[in-house]
Amino acid sequence: MRIFTIFSWTRKLALSILKIGNRNPNKTYVNDDLSYESGKIINQLVENGHSDLISIGESKLEKIIDYANEIDYLDIDSKKPYKIDYSSPTKPGKGLWYSNDKVISCEQIEQIVYDKNNVEIARKYLGVEPKIKDVRMWWSFPKTENKSTSLYGFHYDIDAYKFLKLFIYITDVDSETGPHVIISNTHKRKTIFEKYNRRLTDKMVEERFNKERIKVMTGKSGEGFFEDTFCYHKGTSPLKPRLILQIEYST
Repeated sequence: MRIFTIFSWTRKLALSILKIGNRNPNKTYVNDDLSYESGKIINQLVENGHSDLISIGESKLEKIIDYANEIDYLDIDSKKPYKIDYSSPTKPGKGLWYSNDKVISCEQIEQIVYDKNNVEIARKYLGVEPKIKDVRMWWSFPKTENKSTSLYGFHYDIDAYKFLKLFIYITDVDSETGPHVIISNTHKRKTIFEKYNRRLTDKMVEERFNKERIKVMTGKSGEGFFEDTFCYHKGTSPLKPRLILQIEYST
């Protein structure tokens, strides 16, 4: 299935089929502190493949940070569980990523996932009733060895026939904290080159795209953005620890 998500005609066909039937998320929350305008977000997604920064509010952020200190994170390589102190995060093992995919059990995260406005953004952008495909939070740490890794580098995702992600920074993210980078307006019809080159080097990106289209998404703790990661994008290798929350809606 994954290879067929690259082609526009198969995506359109799948979406027309998926419009049949009821796929509503089974919960709804109305969060007054999530005050961004859904219509503006959808327009930005259609045009650019990503939104401007949004904020989840101070109250939710504080509770999520408290929760982040309570849970176990699994080393992405060894799957060994670790606790990580938010106020002074240190890499507990040799891995680069430490993830938890059960974070929806946090009340405040669940409220964001099933927020009426967020679900409506996903519904209108995807063109069908959305599924909650993935909710996870992970720490990224600086590399301690000069080894190449496939974790960083421009690519696009093919998670489903269509999908939308909401990323929220739980730590402040500046140029040294592994900011997400997006090439705007690469989420639409792919060229033949792009269909067969899912990954691009930085040099290839410099040669093919204007600098103005390359967006470095820095932000404060509690800020985030919606993105169709069918856009070319990358995570950058952090020099300081970073904690991020990802919510994925899909067809």
